[in-house]
Amino acid sequence: MMLEYGRVVLTGAPLAGGGPQVWTPARCDGASALAKSYPLSIDPQTAALWLQAELQATAAVAHPAVARPLGLWSGPDGNLHLMIERPPGRRWDEIVRIGQQRHGYLAARGWDALTQAVVAVVGAAVQAGHYAGVAHANLAPDSVWVDLSASGELTVKITDFSRSAPMVGGPRTRFMAAEQLANGAVDARTDVFRLALFVYFTLTGISPWPAEDPAAARIARGAAAKDVREDKAQAAWALVANWPTLAGPLHRALDADPRRRPAQIAELLSLLGLGQALPAPTRSTMDIGYAVAAALAVVLGAALSLPAEDSKLTRALLDRQPLTACARQLPTVAKQICDRYGKSQANCQPALSFLVAREECPNRVKQLSTCLEAP
Repeated sequence: MMLEYGRVVLTGAPLAGGGPQVWTPARCDGASALAKSYPLSIDPQTAALWLQAELQATAAVAHPAVARPLGLWSGPDGNLHLMIERPPGRRWDEIVRIGQQRHGYLAARGWDALTQAVVAVVGAAVQAGHYAGVAHANLAPDSVWVDLSASGELTVKITDFSRSAPMVGGPRTRFMAAEQLANGAVDARTDVFRLALFVYFTLTGISPWPAEDPAAARIARGAAAKDVREDKAQAAWALVANWPTLAGPLHRALDADPRRRPAQIAELLSLLGLGQALPAPTRSTMDIGYAVAAALAVVLGAALSLPAEDSKLTRALLDRQPLTACARQLPTVAKQICDRYGKSQANCQPALSFLVAREECPNRVKQLSTCLEAP
Protein backbone atom coordinates (compact mmCIF):
# COMPACT_ATOMS: atom_id res chain seq x y z
CA MET A 1 0.00 0.00 0.00
CA MET A 2 1.43 3.35 -1.04
CA LEU A 3 0.91 6.27 1.33
CA GLU A 4 0.15 9.69 -0.06
CA TYR A 5 3.11 12.05 0.09
CA GLY A 6 1.49 14.52 2.52
CA ARG A 7 0.67 11.85 5.12
CA VAL A 8 4.31 11.44 6.16
CA VAL A 9 6.88 13.91 7.47
CA LEU A 10 10.48 13.00 8.32
CA THR A 11 11.23 14.55 11.71
CA GLY A 12 14.88 13.91 12.53
CA ALA A 13 18.28 12.62 11.55
CA PRO A 14 18.64 8.89 10.78
CA LEU A 15 19.19 6.67 13.80
CA ALA A 16 22.64 5.25 14.40
CA GLY A 17 22.94 1.66 13.28
CA GLY A 18 24.90 -0.93 11.42
CA GLY A 19 23.09 -0.60 8.10
CA PRO A 20 22.63 -1.14 5.28
CA GLN A 21 19.09 -0.08 6.10
CA VAL A 22 18.47 3.45 7.35
CA TRP A 23 15.85 4.23 10.00
CA THR A 24 14.60 7.81 10.16
CA PRO A 25 12.18 9.23 12.76
CA ALA A 26 8.95 10.35 11.15
CA ARG A 27 5.29 11.10 11.70
CA CYS A 28 2.57 9.33 9.75
CA ASP A 29 -0.92 10.82 9.96
CA GLY A 30 0.35 12.73 13.00
CA ALA A 31 1.51 9.64 14.91
CA SER A 32 5.12 8.76 15.72
CA ALA A 33 6.63 6.39 13.17
CA LEU A 34 9.88 5.17 11.63
CA ALA A 35 10.78 5.28 7.95
CA LYS A 36 13.03 2.47 6.73
CA SER A 37 14.97 2.97 3.51
CA TYR A 38 18.20 1.91 1.84
CA PRO A 39 21.00 4.30 0.78
CA LEU A 40 21.06 5.53 -2.80
CA SER A 41 24.25 3.53 -3.35
CA ILE A 42 22.02 0.43 -3.50
CA ASP A 43 20.10 -0.03 -6.74
CA PRO A 44 16.71 1.66 -6.15
CA GLN A 45 14.77 -1.13 -7.87
CA THR A 46 16.47 -3.76 -5.70
CA ALA A 47 15.81 -1.71 -2.56
CA ALA A 48 12.15 -1.33 -3.57
CA LEU A 49 11.80 -5.10 -3.93
CA TRP A 50 13.32 -5.64 -0.49
CA LEU A 51 10.96 -3.13 1.13
CA GLN A 52 7.89 -4.50 -0.65
CA ALA A 53 8.80 -8.04 0.44
CA GLU A 54 9.29 -6.86 4.02
CA LEU A 55 5.92 -5.09 4.05
CA GLN A 56 4.16 -8.23 2.86
CA ALA A 57 6.06 -10.48 5.28
CA THR A 58 5.46 -8.22 8.29
CA ALA A 59 1.76 -7.79 7.52
CA ALA A 60 1.35 -11.58 7.35
CA VAL A 61 2.56 -12.19 10.93
CA ALA A 62 -0.15 -11.83 13.55
CA HIS A 63 1.64 -11.31 16.86
CA PRO A 64 1.45 -8.35 19.28
CA ALA A 65 5.25 -8.07 19.40
CA VAL A 66 5.53 -7.41 15.65
CA ALA A 67 5.78 -3.68 14.89
CA ARG A 68 2.79 -2.68 12.78
CA PRO A 69 3.59 -1.76 9.15
CA LEU A 70 1.85 1.36 7.86
CA GLY A 71 2.70 1.18 4.16
CA LEU A 72 5.25 2.38 1.62
CA TRP A 73 6.06 6.03 1.03
CA SER A 74 8.16 7.87 -1.53
CA GLY A 75 10.29 10.54 0.15
CA PRO A 76 11.35 14.00 -1.05
CA ASP A 77 14.35 12.53 -2.86
CA GLY A 78 12.25 9.84 -4.52
CA ASN A 79 13.70 7.17 -2.24
CA LEU A 80 11.17 4.53 -1.16
CA HIS A 81 10.53 4.07 2.58
CA LEU A 82 8.76 1.39 4.58
CA MET A 83 6.73 3.08 7.30
CA ILE A 84 6.14 1.31 10.61
CA GLU A 85 4.75 2.36 13.97
CA ARG A 86 7.54 3.65 16.19
CA PRO A 87 8.16 1.10 18.95
CA PRO A 88 8.56 2.47 22.49
CA GLY A 89 11.84 2.28 24.35
CA ARG A 90 15.27 1.48 22.98
CA ARG A 91 16.79 -0.99 20.60
CA TRP A 92 18.21 -4.11 22.22
CA ASP A 93 21.71 -3.55 20.82
CA GLU A 94 21.85 -0.21 22.68
CA ILE A 95 20.70 -1.83 25.92
CA VAL A 96 23.33 -4.57 25.56
CA ARG A 97 26.02 -1.93 24.94
CA ILE A 98 25.05 -0.19 28.16
CA GLY A 99 25.49 -3.52 29.96
CA GLN A 100 28.94 -3.85 28.40
CA GLN A 101 29.94 -0.43 29.65
CA ARG A 102 28.87 -1.34 33.15
CA HIS A 103 30.98 -4.51 33.01
CA GLY A 104 34.07 -2.95 31.50
CA TYR A 105 33.31 -4.68 28.17
CA LEU A 106 34.13 -8.05 29.75
CA ALA A 107 30.47 -9.09 29.69
CA ALA A 108 27.10 -7.73 28.60
CA ARG A 109 23.84 -8.88 30.20
CA GLY A 110 23.21 -11.74 32.60
CA TRP A 111 20.64 -14.47 32.02
CA ASP A 112 18.21 -12.67 34.33
CA ALA A 113 14.42 -12.55 34.33
CA LEU A 114 14.23 -9.52 32.04
CA THR A 115 16.64 -11.01 29.50
CA GLN A 116 14.76 -14.30 29.50
CA ALA A 117 11.44 -12.50 29.03
CA VAL A 118 12.79 -10.57 26.03
CA VAL A 119 14.22 -13.71 24.41
CA ALA A 120 10.96 -15.60 24.98
CA VAL A 121 8.87 -12.86 23.35
CA VAL A 122 11.24 -12.54 20.40
CA GLY A 123 11.17 -16.30 19.91
CA ALA A 124 7.37 -16.44 20.11
CA ALA A 125 7.01 -13.69 17.52
CA VAL A 126 9.43 -15.38 15.11
CA GLN A 127 7.62 -18.68 15.66
CA ALA A 128 4.34 -16.93 14.82
CA GLY A 129 5.92 -15.97 11.53
CA HIS A 130 6.67 -19.62 10.83
CA TYR A 131 3.03 -20.51 11.47
CA ALA A 132 2.17 -17.93 8.79
CA GLY A 133 4.74 -19.33 6.39
CA VAL A 134 7.18 -16.45 6.91
CA ALA A 135 10.81 -16.85 7.94
CA HIS A 136 12.15 -13.72 9.62
CA ALA A 137 15.63 -14.34 8.15
CA ASN A 138 16.98 -10.96 9.27
CA LEU A 139 16.84 -11.04 13.08
CA ALA A 140 19.60 -9.00 14.73
CA PRO A 141 19.89 -7.09 18.02
CA ASP A 142 18.88 -3.85 16.30
CA SER A 143 15.67 -5.53 15.09
CA VAL A 144 14.29 -5.61 18.66
CA TRP A 145 12.93 -2.67 20.68
CA VAL A 146 12.37 -2.98 24.43
CA ASP A 147 10.59 -0.73 26.90
CA LEU A 148 9.90 -1.16 30.62
CA SER A 149 7.15 1.06 31.99
CA ALA A 150 7.08 2.61 35.45
CA SER A 151 4.61 -0.08 36.50
CA GLY A 152 6.96 -2.84 35.35
CA GLU A 153 5.14 -3.65 32.10
CA LEU A 154 7.55 -5.02 29.51
CA THR A 155 6.96 -4.16 25.84
CA VAL A 156 8.93 -5.89 23.09
CA LYS A 157 8.56 -5.00 19.41
CA ILE A 158 10.28 -6.67 16.46
CA THR A 159 11.06 -5.31 12.99
CA ASP A 160 12.88 -6.51 9.86
CA PHE A 161 10.75 -9.51 8.85
CA SER A 162 12.09 -9.96 5.35
CA ARG A 163 11.93 -13.65 4.36
CA SER A 164 15.52 -13.28 3.10
CA ALA A 165 18.16 -10.89 4.40
CA PRO A 166 19.67 -8.53 1.81
CA MET A 167 23.14 -9.76 0.84
CA VAL A 168 25.10 -6.59 1.55
CA GLY A 169 28.41 -6.46 3.37
CA GLY A 170 28.50 -4.65 6.70
CA PRO A 171 27.88 -5.16 10.42
CA ARG A 172 24.67 -7.18 9.98
CA THR A 173 26.65 -9.80 8.05
CA ARG A 174 27.93 -10.93 11.46
CA PHE A 175 24.45 -12.30 12.24
CA MET A 176 23.88 -14.25 9.00
CA ALA A 177 23.64 -18.02 8.95
CA ALA A 178 25.97 -20.05 6.73
CA GLU A 179 23.19 -20.94 4.28
CA GLN A 180 22.35 -17.26 3.81
CA LEU A 181 25.96 -16.43 3.05
CA ALA A 182 25.91 -19.24 0.48
CA ASN A 183 22.74 -17.82 -1.13
CA GLY A 184 20.88 -20.96 -0.05
CA ALA A 185 17.28 -21.42 0.99
CA VAL A 186 16.21 -20.08 4.39
CA ASP A 187 13.67 -21.67 6.71
CA ALA A 188 12.87 -22.05 10.42
CA ARG A 189 16.36 -23.38 11.12
CA THR A 190 17.85 -20.14 9.80
CA ASP A 191 15.85 -18.26 12.42
CA VAL A 192 16.97 -20.78 15.06
CA PHE A 193 20.56 -19.83 14.23
CA ARG A 194 19.83 -16.12 14.35
CA LEU A 195 17.91 -16.34 17.65
CA ALA A 196 20.78 -18.30 19.18
CA LEU A 197 23.20 -15.62 17.97
CA PHE A 198 20.88 -12.99 19.44
CA VAL A 199 21.24 -14.73 22.84
CA TYR A 200 25.01 -15.08 22.42
CA PHE A 201 25.32 -11.35 21.64
CA THR A 202 23.07 -10.50 24.59
CA LEU A 203 25.40 -12.29 27.01
CA THR A 204 28.73 -11.27 25.47
CA GLY A 205 28.19 -8.12 23.41
CA ILE A 206 29.88 -9.61 20.32
CA SER A 207 29.37 -12.09 17.52
CA PRO A 208 31.89 -14.95 17.43
CA TRP A 209 32.43 -14.25 13.72
CA PRO A 210 33.38 -10.57 13.26
CA ALA A 211 33.93 -10.66 9.47
CA GLU A 212 31.65 -8.21 7.63
CA ASP A 213 32.52 -9.28 4.09
CA PRO A 214 30.05 -12.00 2.98
CA ALA A 215 32.73 -14.22 1.41
CA ALA A 216 34.99 -14.04 4.47
CA ALA A 217 32.02 -14.52 6.79
CA ARG A 218 30.99 -17.68 4.93
CA ILE A 219 34.45 -19.19 5.41
CA ALA A 220 34.49 -18.16 9.08
CA ARG A 221 31.28 -20.10 9.79
CA GLY A 222 33.30 -23.28 9.28
CA ALA A 223 34.61 -22.90 12.85
CA ALA A 224 32.12 -23.48 15.67
CA ALA A 225 31.52 -20.53 17.98
CA LYS A 226 33.40 -22.22 20.82
CA ASP A 227 36.36 -23.02 18.56
CA VAL A 228 37.01 -19.60 17.00
CA ARG A 229 40.71 -18.83 17.58
CA GLU A 230 40.38 -15.17 18.40
CA ASP A 231 40.89 -13.69 21.84
CA LYS A 232 37.53 -11.94 22.13
CA ALA A 233 35.63 -14.97 20.85
CA GLN A 234 37.41 -17.33 23.25
CA ALA A 235 36.75 -15.02 26.20
CA ALA A 236 33.12 -14.70 25.13
CA TRP A 237 32.61 -18.46 24.95
CA ALA A 238 34.20 -18.85 28.38
CA LEU A 239 31.57 -16.39 29.60
CA VAL A 240 28.74 -18.31 27.91
CA ALA A 241 30.06 -21.51 29.51
CA ASN A 242 29.21 -20.01 32.90
CA TRP A 243 25.64 -21.03 32.04
CA PRO A 244 26.02 -24.75 31.15
CA THR A 245 22.30 -25.02 30.42
CA LEU A 246 22.76 -22.36 27.72
CA ALA A 247 26.13 -23.34 26.28
CA GLY A 248 25.00 -26.72 24.95
CA PRO A 249 21.85 -25.49 23.17
CA LEU A 250 23.66 -22.45 21.76
CA HIS A 251 26.51 -24.60 20.42
CA ARG A 252 23.99 -26.85 18.68
CA ALA A 253 21.84 -23.99 17.33
CA LEU A 254 24.89 -22.14 15.94
CA ASP A 255 26.03 -25.11 13.86
CA ALA A 256 26.91 -24.17 10.28
CA ASP A 257 24.87 -27.14 9.04
CA PRO A 258 21.12 -26.41 9.41
CA ARG A 259 20.40 -30.15 9.66
CA ARG A 260 22.21 -30.33 13.00
CA ARG A 261 20.31 -27.42 14.57
CA PRO A 262 17.00 -27.62 16.45
CA ALA A 263 14.30 -27.76 13.79
CA GLN A 264 12.00 -25.14 15.34
CA ILE A 265 12.21 -22.00 17.46
CA ALA A 266 9.99 -23.68 20.07
CA GLU A 267 12.54 -26.47 20.44
CA LEU A 268 15.37 -23.99 21.01
CA LEU A 269 13.29 -22.06 23.57
CA SER A 270 12.61 -25.31 25.39
CA LEU A 271 16.32 -26.20 25.45
CA LEU A 272 17.03 -22.73 26.88
CA GLY A 273 14.52 -23.31 29.67
CA LEU A 274 11.94 -21.01 28.09
CA GLY A 275 9.60 -23.67 26.74
CA GLN A 276 5.99 -22.71 26.24
CA ALA A 277 4.62 -26.13 27.18
CA LEU A 278 4.63 -25.33 30.90
CA PRO A 279 1.49 -23.64 32.25
CA ALA A 280 1.94 -20.08 33.46
CA PRO A 281 2.26 -19.98 37.28
CA THR A 282 -0.62 -18.41 39.16
CA ARG A 283 -0.69 -16.57 42.46
CA SER A 284 -2.60 -19.42 44.12
CA THR A 285 -0.14 -22.11 43.05
CA MET A 286 3.30 -20.54 43.12
CA ASP A 287 5.35 -19.68 46.17
CA ILE A 288 4.86 -15.99 46.94
CA GLY A 289 8.49 -15.60 47.93
CA TYR A 290 9.57 -16.83 44.52
CA ALA A 291 7.13 -14.41 42.88
CA VAL A 292 8.70 -11.50 44.74
CA ALA A 293 12.20 -12.66 43.85
CA ALA A 294 11.24 -12.87 40.18
CA ALA A 295 9.68 -9.42 40.23
CA LEU A 296 12.76 -7.94 41.85
CA ALA A 297 15.01 -9.67 39.35
CA VAL A 298 13.18 -7.81 36.60
CA VAL A 299 13.60 -4.51 38.42
CA LEU A 300 17.29 -5.03 39.17
CA GLY A 301 18.01 -6.33 35.68
CA ALA A 302 16.43 -3.24 34.17
CA ALA A 303 18.23 -0.94 36.59
CA LEU A 304 21.61 -2.34 35.54
CA SER A 305 20.87 -2.02 31.85
CA LEU A 306 18.81 1.09 31.30
CA PRO A 307 20.61 4.37 32.03
CA ALA A 308 18.75 6.50 34.56
CA GLU A 309 20.72 9.54 33.42
CA ASP A 310 18.97 9.46 30.04
CA SER A 311 16.25 12.07 30.58
CA LYS A 312 13.91 10.81 27.85
CA LEU A 313 14.16 7.24 29.05
CA THR A 314 13.76 8.35 32.66
CA ARG A 315 10.49 10.10 31.82
CA ALA A 316 9.29 6.96 30.09
CA LEU A 317 10.27 4.52 32.83
CA LEU A 318 9.95 6.34 36.15
CA ASP A 319 7.15 7.91 38.16
CA ARG A 320 6.91 11.62 38.82
CA GLN A 321 7.05 11.12 42.58
CA PRO A 322 9.35 13.72 44.19
CA LEU A 323 12.76 12.31 45.02
CA THR A 324 12.67 13.72 48.54
CA ALA A 325 9.49 11.79 49.33
CA CYS A 326 10.83 8.65 47.69
CA ALA A 327 14.07 8.78 49.70
CA ARG A 328 12.03 8.57 52.92
CA GLN A 329 9.80 5.76 51.66
CA LEU A 330 12.37 3.42 50.13
CA PRO A 331 14.09 2.19 53.34
CA THR A 332 10.72 1.56 54.99
CA VAL A 333 9.29 -0.40 52.07
CA ALA A 334 12.53 -2.36 51.64
CA LYS A 335 12.47 -3.31 55.34
CA GLN A 336 8.87 -4.52 55.05
CA ILE A 337 9.79 -6.72 52.08
CA CYS A 338 12.79 -8.17 53.91
CA ASP A 339 10.83 -8.77 57.11
CA ARG A 340 8.18 -10.64 55.19
CA TYR A 341 10.19 -12.55 52.60
CA GLY A 342 13.92 -12.17 53.17
CA LYS A 343 14.68 -12.87 56.82
CA SER A 344 17.29 -15.45 55.82
CA GLN A 345 19.09 -12.96 53.54
CA ALA A 346 21.62 -10.93 55.52
CA ASN A 347 22.01 -8.24 52.85
CA CYS A 348 18.37 -8.06 51.83
CA GLN A 349 17.64 -4.45 52.78
CA PRO A 350 20.89 -2.95 51.35
CA ALA A 351 20.34 -4.86 48.10
CA LEU A 352 16.78 -3.60 47.71
CA SER A 353 17.72 -0.05 48.65
CA PHE A 354 20.71 0.17 46.30
CA LEU A 355 20.16 2.59 43.40
CA VAL A 356 22.25 3.04 40.27
CA ALA A 357 21.04 6.65 40.23
CA ARG A 358 18.65 8.49 42.51
CA GLU A 359 16.20 9.10 39.65
CA GLU A 360 15.49 5.36 39.79
CA CYS A 361 14.07 5.68 43.32
CA PRO A 362 10.35 6.26 42.51
CA ASN A 363 10.24 3.22 40.27
CA ARG A 364 11.86 1.05 42.94
CA VAL A 365 9.35 2.17 45.57
CA LYS A 366 6.46 1.42 43.24
CA GLN A 367 7.78 -2.05 42.44
CA LEU A 368 8.34 -2.95 46.09
CA SER A 369 4.93 -1.61 47.04
CA THR A 370 3.39 -3.84 44.36
CA CYS A 371 5.10 -6.85 45.94
CA LEU A 372 3.47 -5.87 49.22
CA GLU A 373 0.12 -5.62 47.39
CA ALA A 374 0.04 -1.94 48.35
CA PRO A 375 -1.37 0.71 45.97
